[in-house]
Amino acid sequence: MNTVATEPTVVYLPHPGIGDLMWHLPFIRALANHRSNGTITLLARRTTHAQALLANDPCITRVDYVPYLSGPFRHLRELFVTMAVLRRLHAQSLWVLDKISRPAIAARLLGVHDVFGFGLGSQQRWVHGATLAQDLRDAHQIDKLVAFFELHDIPVDSTEPGLVIDSSAINDQRIRFEEHPRPWVMLGVGARNHIRRWPHASYCQVIERFDGAGTWFVLGGLDEIDIVDREIVARSTMPNVVNISHLQIAQAAALASSCDLFVGNDSGPMNLAAAVGVPTIGLFGVTAALRYSKHIHPLSSPANDQRMSAITVDEVADLAMRLAVFDKPPYSSP
Repeated sequence: MNTVATEPTVVYLPHPGIGDLMWHLPFIRALANHRSNGTITLLARRTTHAQALLANDPCITRVDYVPYLSGPFRHLRELFVTMAVLRRLHAQSLWVLDKISRPAIAARLLGVHDVFGFGLGSQQRWVHGATLAQDLRDAHQIDKLVAFFELHDIPVDSTEPGLVIDSSAINDQRIRFEEHPRPWVMLGVGARNHIRRWPHASYCQVIERFDGAGTWFVLGGLDEIDIVDREIVARSTMPNVVNISHLQIAQAAALASSCDLFVGNDSGPMNLAAAVGVPTIGLFGVTAALRYSKHIHPLSSPANDQRMSAITVDEVADLAMRLAVFDKPPYSSP
């Protein structure tokens, strides 16, 4: 029989990305339902935007950011920062969803007995309970999470993130763009590094293939507003190509939830789109295709040519048509 915590259960998520946050969300909820009092306090990196994105999740009562430090003695400094956060939270239980040792050490130094983690490498000496086999060290994070939760007999009903978006935020975006024709397609043209990016020219060609049908919302990073204007919006001959790179990430998630299709690189926005249940064409080159969500429809570059540019415009346009987003097929490439 599982015991239920009556004091704060803290989950430590060291990974930096929005996609990382989405992958972990079903597992965090499972912890809330089966090892806590129904709620979780989450420690995460600021780059996950967890405070904004999880503001409406009933299982997460609080999100605190733990900084990623650099420079001399950064690991020692991060240890003390984590100790201060855990002390302030009066943590009684800590789940480290990774192999990182520092948060586990911080909790043990504070006298927290219930410290759990993957137990890979040096972390093993600092955690309690079942730990992962060392041969899983190089497995994908989602596979590690599945194995870890099975070891602890914590049922995870689904790996679908099911991100909860405030209905008023969704309505705000619908009203904002209500004059724009359907279908609505969001293009996620940014990514953490350039080798994950499909060429801007290819996105332009996809828009052209559908002969101006619908509205195309182009999402890059906040530092890419001018680039999106110059390389996609200005080069398109079609109306209703809208640069939304200025939106905050929670606004973009709200708009994505109202879209009919998302097409984009392996990135945070791609994972967000799947998390809100939108049919998502994910473009994968150097990274393995993600299959944790039924909403992700991956297209990968050939095994002998992992450049993103090896994914063809025809492949993307044909898949968009098969997903029944458009009433008429794209015209054929010359």
